[in-house]
Amino acid sequence: MNIGGLDRRINIQIAGVVFNTYGESVKTWSLFEEVWAQIERAPAAVEKNSGEQIVSVNKVVFNVRWSDRIDSVNPTYRISYGGKIYNILGVHEVGRKERMRIITELIVD
Repeated sequence: MNIGGLDRRINIQIAGVVFNTYGESVKTWSLFEEVWAQIERAPAAVEKNSGEQIVSVNKVVFNVRWSDRIDSVNPTYRISYGGKIYNILGVHEVGRKERMRIITELIVD
């Protein structure tokens, strides 16, 4: 992997739960890891129905260096980059612990 290609700083976030003043559980997101990444922008924008509205879905792949901590990332996490949120669809190890390929989708209303 060309380390020079890792030119974007992304935040991998993990879901948590807090309770509001009424005792109701509220889903929150906190920083799990901040890493350098390379972005692959696949030309895979599609429209789909979400509820009763049509939304545009853009697939984006982030490549990051492999680490024990990143190896635990799964689709329950998400990525924050450039003020946008990307839902993680899958995580794949490339090579023998060389890098991780995180496949995401950015949903635009």
